[in-house]
Amino acid sequence: MIRRSLALPPGYRPDWALAYHGRDPDGPSDRVAGGTILKAVELGDRPVVLRLTPDGDQAHLSSDDSLVPGEVERLEAIGRRMLGVAADVSGLERRAASDPSVARLLGDRAGLRLPLTATVWEGLVWAIVGQQVNLRFAGQLRRTLIERAGRPHAGGMIAHPGPAAVARLDPADLGRRKFSRAKAEYLLGAARAAAEGRINYETLPDLDPAEAEARLTGLKGVGPWTRHYLLLRACGFPDCVPVGDAGLAAALQRFHGLERRPTPAEQAALMAGYAPWRSLATAHFWAGWS
Repeated sequence: MIRRSLALPPGYRPDWALAYHGRDPDGPSDRVAGGTILKAVELGDRPVVLRLTPDGDQAHLSSDDSLVPGEVERLEAIGRRMLGVAADVSGLERRAASDPSVARLLGDRAGLRLPLTATVWEGLVWAIVGQQVNLRFAGQLRRTLIERAGRPHAGGMIAHPGPAAVARLDPADLGRRKFSRAKAEYLLGAARAAAEGRINYETLPDLDPAEAEARLTGLKGVGPWTRHYLLLRACGFPDCVPVGDAGLAAALQRFHGLERRPTPAEQAALMAGYAPWRSLATAHFWAGWS
């Protein structure tokens, strides 16, 4: 059992973290209830449930499960990732003070940060199941994956399965459960790459962004959009743009008053001026203009 407090940066906005982690209200691995994020994770060979409650200048982190010191540190690191507290918003917000266009983009959302997935692997799973489908169906596929391969917790939640557990799944079984043949192939291929030691997804945030992308290049089904989404949403790199993202395209169209949605090349050009904070700018487009 642990009870900890995590310091939150001045002006921290919890609404974006709560909305992101609660986007699947039926999620067996993560959900939001009454301003608290509930997250089931694997620690060693067992599931543990983490509770995160942002409150003013701190977030209350707790778990009723028995933990050893190293596991407490691991849960705290996951909590910080999920809240997005490591991100620096000061550069883009300073620019807003002198650039009316950036000020218009930010609107009343000063303090907004990008919450990250609990692990990089979870971010990759979300990206693959979300390819070319809507959020509701992506959530359904993800729930199926967790229920088929995750470890159940006594409290009723299920920890998100790691790559080794996913690699053992039967693609035919996934196909019977609404996975397309390609999506099942991409997911199991990405899982096997980690299970067989060819890539360690959790070390990608420690690399240079270009090197992290290079490690992902060549994985079947992990194209430019998936790679850039992962670098932004799971690795936390500050200057990434998931060019080709439907939500970003819609937001750019609305923000600039365009007659049609911009092409991927046009999206890249429109986002160039926000460097080196394009990840945060993307978050603001998603939050306020999509």
